Amino acid sequence: MAMAWFAATAVVHALRYAVLAWYSERLTPWWVEATTTAVVWVAGVVAVVVGVAAAVAATAWLVDTRRRVFSPAPDPRRRAGLWVGCLVPVVNWFRIPVYLAELRMASRRAPTRSGLVRWWVAVAVNGLAVALALWRGAGEGSQAAADTVLLTALAAAAAVWAARETRAVMRSFDEPPPRFTHRLLPRGIVNASPAREE
Repeated sequence: MAMAWFAATAVVHALRYAVLAWYSERLTPWWVEATTTAVVWVAGVVAVVVGVAAAVAATAWLVDTRRRVFSPAPDPRRRAGLWVGCLVPVVNWFRIPVYLAELRMASRRAPTRSGLVRWWVAVAVNGLAVALALWRGAGEGSQAAADTVLLTALAAAAAVWAARETRAVMRSFDEPPPRFTHRLLPRGIVNASPAREE
């Protein structure tokens, strides 16, 4: 759901930017202005709510998975510390990779190191895009408004990537380890059963 809404938000903001560019030198019809503005605001607000809900759900998953993996011993990190480290902006860029690395070392089911790197890069790119959109949104004038819409579209697209990588990391911890579907046997050890003679 989060990925779908982030993608929809990116499309809506891209369309809004296209409208601003198309009518940059002429008056925008009132109904076009009203419709695109309303849709962008609704999409943006819902995207924030969905993003917060997804972050809370992912943190709950991390806390529960660490408890299960470290069981019967307790998790070496306090539950409150995990929640703070996962949900506080900027801090979570540096704390969540540590939590996942610890989980990866203790778990029999874990993502590859490259998978964790992809996840961190996606989250960092998303955070940077959001920061740029907020910074540009503080500016004044029509150009600042247009730039904010474009940067928000890019941030939403980056959020799709971050959500996809997050889901991949979560699944890699939850899926069973791969099993061989056949055994590798030396040639000549196993022979076909001889046909029964009539």
